[in-house]
Amino acid sequence: MPDSENGCGAAVAEIKASTELARDFTLFQIEESLVLLAESAEEEGLTPEIERALTVYLEGAAEKRDRVADFIHFCEGMAELAKAEGKRLQVRQKHFEATAERVSAMVLRVLDYLGVKRLEGRTNTLKKRKCPPSVKIIDDTKVPAEFKHITVTLPLPRWQELLAGSGEEVRKAVLSSIRKQETSVELEAIKQALNLERTVEGADLVINRFKLQVV
Repeated sequence: MPDSENGCGAAVAEIKASTELARDFTLFQIEESLVLLAESAEEEGLTPEIERALTVYLEGAAEKRDRVADFIHFCEGMAELAKAEGKRLQVRQKHFEATAERVSAMVLRVLDYLGVKRLEGRTNTLKKRKCPPSVKIIDDTKVPAEFKHITVTLPLPRWQELLAGSGEEVRKAVLSSIRKQETSVELEAIKQALNLERTVEGADLVINRFKLQVV
């Protein structure tokens, strides 16, 4: 909970900063023709007609140029506001997901204590439902390579060299040029192997697990 609260505080602080940035550039202070130009450019792209219209606008009084600058600042501020709001909502989402999971776990324990599989309310039913088998990764470093995918980001020339030849020098150059490397475990492939009673080191099949269904 403290981590979530700290995350919310940081997100709110960022929103406030973004709001301050956009505060003085409201749409009511910007000429309607400029807003329409921007909307047209967004829908149609920067056509020659729109470029000419903007040129005429900028060739007008100095205050019109200020309005263009104000509008850009307004848009940048609103973009920052949306970005901060997105972070805040992510924190809020994780908080409520965790809370729902904890309460659901408590209800499941109550159902087990009462020896029943469901409790009826006036408009909802709390029901114990068996989950399908799922894979639990105990140690992903031990999972065989056949069940993994790897994503590598590197410069295109290095990739072309890798395709052209696989000599030792090229291999070392490619490895040293990797900017980003991600490895993911293929859970469905592991699940199929475990269902066939194959042993997959570093993974196990989770069965007889239940989740709370609100209907």
